[in-house]
Amino acid sequence: MRNGNIKTIFFDAADTLFYIDKGLGNTYASVATKYGGDPNPDHLRKAFSRAFKSAPPLAFGGASNEERKVLEKNYWRDIVEHVYKEVGMFEEFDAHFDELFEVFRSSAWVIFPETKEVLISLKEKNYNLGIISNFDSRVYDVMKNLEIDEYFDKFVISSEAGHAKPDPNIYHIALKEMGVDPKECLHIGDHINNDFHGARALGIKALLLDREGEYESIGKQHKITSLKEIHDFLDNP
Repeated sequence: MRNGNIKTIFFDAADTLFYIDKGLGNTYASVATKYGGDPNPDHLRKAFSRAFKSAPPLAFGGASNEERKVLEKNYWRDIVEHVYKEVGMFEEFDAHFDELFEVFRSSAWVIFPETKEVLISLKEKNYNLGIISNFDSRVYDVMKNLEIDEYFDKFVISSEAGHAKPDPNIYHIALKEMGVDPKECLHIGDHINNDFHGARALGIKALLLDREGEYESIGKQHKITSLKEIHDFLDNP
């Protein structure tokens, strides 16, 4: 079997295993309206995209757990503040942000329909599973709430690792923690640079999760439209 040497499968987290249930713009707007804001969800989505792209990496190496939690919240507060400076600030922004931050720890997210079924199947086949994600420490609560945390042997997240994908260092950390060789690994994620090219640059096999068919330039053998297709890749002779 061509891919029979794979022992460990790494996953990205957000937009790979789970997604924002009502969409980012609607979720932001639903909280803002409780505190005197009246933003347009589409304007919020576009403003967030610009603010997030201009932000530094979500990575805080060398900080204690308590320091890191403060740094994480301040990181997101800066981004959300930039969003509302663009679309329209409101008086109770601080209280609003505190609630918004917690919403994205819990109720904002839902898993894709096939996620749990695929994870259960992979564990039954004795694959080691890990997370490599540009996320903060809320990911542990998110995945626990979604009841999928138990399927993963290791979590490597950028805010703790001090490096964010596609920086090769975050992959090196994950490989070391799992005790595996790149040739024995597969990484799956939805971002073409962070997840696909970033992993392949280190000799890790990669599948781009392209649910909407956006990346026609990527060969069919390198992408999937559903997590269920992982099995086809693993069983491909």
